[in-house]
Amino acid sequence: MKSKFVIALGVIVLTLGIGTAAYAAGEGQGLWASFQDMLPHMRAVHPDLSDRQLENMYQSCHGNSGQNERGMMRSGNAQSGGMMQSGF
Repeated sequence: MKSKFVIALGVIVLTLGIGTAAYAAGEGQGLWASFQDMLPHMRAVHPDLSDRQLENMYQSCHGNSGQNERGMMRSGNAQSGGMMQSGF
């Protein structure tokens, strides 16, 4: 009985690990939304900005490699500089 529980637990852990790895390696880049995915939300939050300004804002935070020159990560955390420190 105890060995069946250990085997079942091992199978569950292995399945979740493989599923997580497959999701992270997927084409959708896991949790990171593209600019097109974020555009409706960004329009709602910043209605006075044009699409070009919104895209520039997105690129300044997310960049192409996951971290921009100001040290902001793809998760949107403002680690140094940016809108968080300027009072926005």
